Amino acid sequence: MLPEKSEKTWIEARRCDYDGKYYCHVCHRNSVSVIPARVIHNWDFEERKICQSSKQFLSLMAKRPVLKLQEINPMLFNFVEELSLVKKIREDILLMKKYFISCKDATESRILWKLSDRQHFAENVDAYSMQDLIDVNTGVLLEYLKNIQTIFIKHIKEDCKLCYGKGYICEVCGEEPVIFPFDAAVTICQKCQSVYHKLCWTKRNQQCRKCERVLRRSLQRLETLTVDDG
Repeated sequence: MLPEKSEKTWIEARRCDYDGKYYCHVCHRNSVSVIPARVIHNWDFEERKICQSSKQFLSLMAKRPVLKLQEINPMLFNFVEELSLVKKIREDILLMKKYFISCKDATESRILWKLSDRQHFAENVDAYSMQDLIDVNTGVLLEYLKNIQTIFIKHIKEDCKLCYGKGYICEVCGEEPVIFPFDAAVTICQKCQSVYHKLCWTKRNQQCRKCERVLRRSLQRLETLTVDDG
């Protein structure tokens, strides 16, 4: 007598929250991960179940700065205060970098290498990795950048005479102390990069004195050339 055939057990397919596809239990082992799209669009860091191939891909890409938040969802900076603060510090770091690349002491001490584990912060303000966003959410990244910012400012304003000498005196009020592009209460002329106190800039109706001088000289040269030609 032949043995009875056992019925095959039905195993329900498992959905991967990253790619939206269904997989068998071998390819989908209920691993979990934060989903980039949910973070970027909803600031949602809840871990969800993903398949093995998605797990490998997300692990590989976790620290790669490929997310251009300003292009994908610029409104996120308005709703997430910590993210906005991180962006501001990153902008300041790029302004300070201009001082370091022409400073012998900064070059010899390799001060920018303090960002070695997040080198993209010394290159641009737009790109974020998934790990960056996770660290913004936990508060780790903001604390990290504040410490770096303190070190950089100390070099420019206290430790290095060369860097300090590249500061600005506001041409409207002419008052000290020296101001820098990365200071909180300043405005930078977008044409010539001169730095003013925000209040002084407003009083001057956002008119740059340096740009005005350059314009006057250009007009004077033009008038001189016109007279000579005549």
